[in-house]
Amino acid sequence: MNRFSRLLGEFSRNSQRAKLTQQLNKKVEAPEANANGTSGYLIKEGKNAGKVLKHLKTDRTKL
Repeated sequence: MNRFSRLLGEFSRNSQRAKLTQQLNKKVEAPEANANGTSGYLIKEGKNAGKVLKHLKTDRTKL
């Protein structure tokens, strides 16, 4: 009986954990890429607000 109780409890905890992670992943917003004509990520808040990170550049020979 203890084996089944442990398995059911473990399954319940894992399913609750999976449901929580799915809910949290849905609420994550991706930063805007190519906003305002830039080819990078624009930081909107914090001490580095207004800076553009990670300019994306493609080499013409690889096109």
